[in-house]
Amino acid sequence: MKRFWKLIIIVLFAGLLRFFQLTQVPPSLYWDEVSQGYNAHSILISGRDEHNELLPLARFKAFGDYKAPIYIYLDVVAQAVFGKNEFAVRFPSAFFGTLSVFVAYFLAKELFKKSEQKERIALFAAFFLAVSPWHIQLSRAAFEANIATLFTLSAVWAFLKSMSGNRRFLFLSTILFVLAFYSFNAHRIFIPLLVLLLIVIYKDTLRETKKITAVAVFVGVILLIPFIVYFVTPESRLRFKEVNIFSDLDVIRSSNQYIEEDDYSLIGKVVHNRRVLFAEEYLRHYFDFFNPRYLFFTGDGNPRFSLQENGQLFVWMLPLILTGVYVLAKRPDTSTFLLFSWFLLAPVAAATARETPHALRTETFIPTYEVFGAVGLSFFVEIVRRFSKKALIAGTVLFCCVVVFSITSFLHNYFIHYPYIYSGVWQYGYKETIQKVEKIKHRYDSVAFTDAYGRAYIYILWYGNISPQTYWQKGKVTRDAFGFYTVSHVDTYEIRTSLNKTEDEGKSILYVAAPGELSFPHKVLDSVKFLNGETAFVIAEKTE
Repeated sequence: MKRFWKLIIIVLFAGLLRFFQLTQVPPSLYWDEVSQGYNAHSILISGRDEHNELLPLARFKAFGDYKAPIYIYLDVVAQAVFGKNEFAVRFPSAFFGTLSVFVAYFLAKELFKKSEQKERIALFAAFFLAVSPWHIQLSRAAFEANIATLFTLSAVWAFLKSMSGNRRFLFLSTILFVLAFYSFNAHRIFIPLLVLLLIVIYKDTLRETKKITAVAVFVGVILLIPFIVYFVTPESRLRFKEVNIFSDLDVIRSSNQYIEEDDYSLIGKVVHNRRVLFAEEYLRHYFDFFNPRYLFFTGDGNPRFSLQENGQLFVWMLPLILTGVYVLAKRPDTSTFLLFSWFLLAPVAAATARETPHALRTETFIPTYEVFGAVGLSFFVEIVRRFSKKALIAGTVLFCCVVVFSITSFLHNYFIHYPYIYSGVWQYGYKETIQKVEKIKHRYDSVAFTDAYGRAYIYILWYGNISPQTYWQKGKVTRDAFGFYTVSHVDTYEIRTSLNKTEDEGKSILYVAAPGELSFPHKVLDSVKFLNGETAFVIAEKTE
């Protein structure tokens, strides 16, 4: 225990940062979180998901975005323990995020097991992950990528342990890789690439234990059968078609236009070939993830993944990362090659998407930045120590002041200002509105609920405490051209894109609208505001 007291302090601190006010910050569950929560609730009480499908293994249909299954099943366990509430929905992410800090220590230690500085590097890497703005924000909401990160770190650690002599760890590594594969859609590209990388690096060692390797591969294939069955179906490609750059017709139109302007010359057909333009587009998206402005100054443009006031990483990490990369580049070995290759593979899947850079889809970078930074800081510590004891003390004090100030500033903005500014981004108001409606809806024939903010039905199911059985019997579900499910009726709720329907004449209707959405004479019964004071929902009834 004495040996690990520093690690224990770091992990406890990481847990504090991830669990403190977990249900208040972010200020509400956004629709993907509620979808995961309701599907988990449905599985827990009926064994079926919201679409009445028995124990899905490869994916959950959800909104038609086909969510990876692991998070939802983890949430089933959380709800069995904590009940049907916001804490249970976010618990797996916060818990696995905390565990990732613990595993990152052992992974870094395994990577640098031949180094005299392995303990120091491992502790630094764990600390950097514990305080990472990128990882903290993703650990405090029900993000599937956070689960995949823990399984990936654990799988690589187990693989490296198996290559060090204990071959039984290879089976554990296989299972963990499969779990990572089932945890997040982007990992269905990243994990095969990472496994292939490990096979290439350690091919000689794997060749020495052919039987164990063959059995591990067999186990992996068996576990992947549900996905293989799903992969050959058309629905497996719907999500990719929706988000990938290769479905962008503008690129094809540009290609045709350029070729036409070149009078269909051979060079024009080669230079402006759509495949060339798509390759250029892909590379542009790929390098977006290495933009220093995104990494250290502004962060992801989506407020769910960044405060918008600082980067995904603290700016003081920049010199440490660059130094770490320099130090490792001068000492080429297997671990260095693995880290650099991992770093370059991390955005491969995310770069196919139209939105880049995207912090959630590239949590695959963890723990590369943290390890690079840890190597860089360890290098500086060693240099300063050799130079002067006073210089070491002064440097330590200065560095600690900078780190403490930046962490304090981030936490202040995140816990105090962030909820106030971005409550709307997190669909704040659905819970409060539905709870108010539930108390008075019995006075009306039905409730006309706006879909102005999107995915209203899942909030009605969750906060209206509508059972899956009731939803299956009374819900009206259709599917649009993009494969997404649209729900127009849930029990006594009618979910509308427009609240000004003539067929309401003669009926007693309770309206739930966005501000300014009701154009007919009405009486406002109540309202719900975002945390910044702006009106989110208006609850009203029609007047003569």
